[in-house]
Amino acid sequence: MNTDFGGDMEHPKEGIASVGADGGAAERLRTVRGVGVAASVLVLLVVAYDVLHTVSDWRVYLVVEDILAGNATVADVQSVDDFAGYFDGLQGLAVLVPAGVVFLIWLWRARLNAEALGGPGSQRRARGWVVGSWMTPVANLWIPYRVVADVWEASAPRRTAPGPLLTVWWVAWVVGGMVNRAYTYQVMKDAASEDDLRRVVYLGTVGVALDVLAGVLIVHTVHRISVWQTQRLAGAGR
Repeated sequence: MNTDFGGDMEHPKEGIASVGADGGAAERLRTVRGVGVAASVLVLLVVAYDVLHTVSDWRVYLVVEDILAGNATVADVQSVDDFAGYFDGLQGLAVLVPAGVVFLIWLWRARLNAEALGGPGSQRRARGWVVGSWMTPVANLWIPYRVVADVWEASAPRRTAPGPLLTVWWVAWVVGGMVNRAYTYQVMKDAASEDDLRRVVYLGTVGVALDVLAGVLIVHTVHRISVWQTQRLAGAGR
């Protein structure tokens, strides 16, 4: 495996593999539909967890307001505390880590297929960036988008360039990550006032809204690329 993270692979994009003409490309293609479905389900589980986590934050905030107003009962406090107990962070990791791993497995396989479909020059970055770009500071602000965009273009019929939805996905992902880091920072500060708690809830809500948008769009992207590659694979086998 080429894990050279350094520099662009600046080759012309003309060298498209002839899928099905000599059978060579067909041998290199691997179906990604099953792992794509698994990745999509796990991403949607992460989104659902994030939404429920935000619901929990709002319940805590509202019961604190009721306590300050003298309207909360012991049962109200206990109910909110029990619900919040499901969202202590460990449960989030239990769905986030598998989702990330399975998505990267899908992306790696889709990238290999994209090389066979579009030729090595169709991919602007070395293979190692498929995984490494997500974990490399600064580079993770734009290189993962370029990796996915190249896979999209090599997989799409007539080499269609990615539309604005892929850009919206990436902007939502990056901005959402920044908002979520600000949210975590506020939580770690341990809210000392109603204003602090309100700030935490608002940040969490904005972050989750962006996460939902990014999650839905990446599921759409995984589906489209998987369908295109499956169709090309079927055509290559004829």
